[in-house]
Amino acid sequence: MPQTRTALIIGASRGIGLGLVKTLHDKGWNVIATVRTENPEGPQAFSGVEVHSLDITHQSAVKSFAEQMQNQDLDLLFVCAGITGPQHQSATNADDQEILEVFKTNAIAPLSIAQQLSSCLNEGAVLAFMSSIMGSTEGNENGGMDLYRASKAALNSMVRSYAAKLSGRNISVLALHPGWVKTAMGGDQAPVTVSESAEGLVAQIEKRLDKGEHKFLDYQGQSIPW
Repeated sequence: MPQTRTALIIGASRGIGLGLVKTLHDKGWNVIATVRTENPEGPQAFSGVEVHSLDITHQSAVKSFAEQMQNQDLDLLFVCAGITGPQHQSATNADDQEILEVFKTNAIAPLSIAQQLSSCLNEGAVLAFMSSIMGSTEGNENGGMDLYRASKAALNSMVRSYAAKLSGRNISVLALHPGWVKTAMGGDQAPVTVSESAEGLVAQIEKRLDKGEHKFLDYQGQSIPW
């Protein structure tokens, strides 16, 4: 029988991260999940899912968590954690704390935790980051959401740099756009449900196991310009 695959989802207390836990669990994966805040309906609701409390913006906590995971073999590491940033989204109006929070949470911290957990990735694994079509500089034709866009563009740039460093290993590195999803961030007008997005994302991930690819894709597998 084929060996059961193992996934670690960073940022799974609600929304798409939680949807990924459910989808992977239903498909028979072993799932480990981290949550920043408690949610009674979070990943612990699924039998067998191992849940850890973690804020990826706290370096000491990330280091401790990485040490706990050092003997874990992963076929998927998906860093989902992210924030929208200040409502005004203005470079002119942003104060130092707002700038630090959005860029640290959306760009710096995801790469930091991925690097600290990279030794856990099996050959043929997938390393995925929750990006956004708004991080596409080529595709930015309408502007708006300036700080959020810039933080996701920064994430994409760092993902590309890290993919180059991993080129000697058979690991697929993916920046993934989940679609416009009905979540607290996406709002009720969004056309895509959490389950539709999560199922699509998992399908793209499973296609790229053992491929060693580097892609910027949406949940339906469409390529997005960097």
